[in-house]
Amino acid sequence: MSNAWFQFRQFLIRQDRSAMKVGTDAVLLGSWAHIRRGGAMAPPVFQGAMAPPALLLDIGTGTGVIALMLAQRFPDAHITALEIDEEAAKQARGNVEGSAWADRIEVVQADFRIWSPDDSSMFDLIICNPPYFTRSLKNPDFLRAKARHDDDLPLGVLLPKASGLLTPEGKISLILPVERTEEALELAAKCGLFILRRTDIRGNPGTAIRRVLLEWGREEGPWEADQLIVETEVRGVYTEEYRRLTGEFYL
Repeated sequence: MSNAWFQFRQFLIRQDRSAMKVGTDAVLLGSWAHIRRGGAMAPPVFQGAMAPPALLLDIGTGTGVIALMLAQRFPDAHITALEIDEEAAKQARGNVEGSAWADRIEVVQADFRIWSPDDSSMFDLIICNPPYFTRSLKNPDFLRAKARHDDDLPLGVLLPKASGLLTPEGKISLILPVERTEEALELAAKCGLFILRRTDIRGNPGTAIRRVLLEWGREEGPWEADQLIVETEVRGVYTEEYRRLTGEFYL
């Protein structure tokens, strides 16, 4: 997915000015967040407390891909898409303006650590594909390193601040390397957040779990765990469960 653009079913992402390109992590998270409980593969039907979210926050929007996925999934939602990098924010804004949902997505260039909504809004869904590498060799490309390493937005800052912006029934959804799962769960618990769903991700049936999708809310109760395999044994051939989860987006 490293071309200058990527065509989805209902929108186009241009990505030549963004350090982070469209990738499987973002597509997984944008498809998976806030779906009906009953497993990652359940149809996206909402009832009662699982009503579609109205106000959404996408932290570190990059190209704007997750914000646009959420706009497609939730026709009545209004989305704030934050991006710290000026060039990426401009590109995200262009991608939004070229879509059918420009009136429902606001791209804001801001540092989440010091940002607060002008109208003191609280959000029904906060979603983030965060920078998650720590203490590792940095990419010589400064912008790509900044997008991939958590120096500017560590989990210990992200989760407490996100928790403070969440409605009582709201949810926070992240995708992380599996080795950071326990750290994230411990930090979330300190913020008064309870795990609702966890989906472990394997690239194919023969590989180890590399990523984990996590969703928290404010109410403690039974939580769900499942697993998703992206590709079959044949490289480039997606599994039925991955295609079912992401099918409304890919051509």
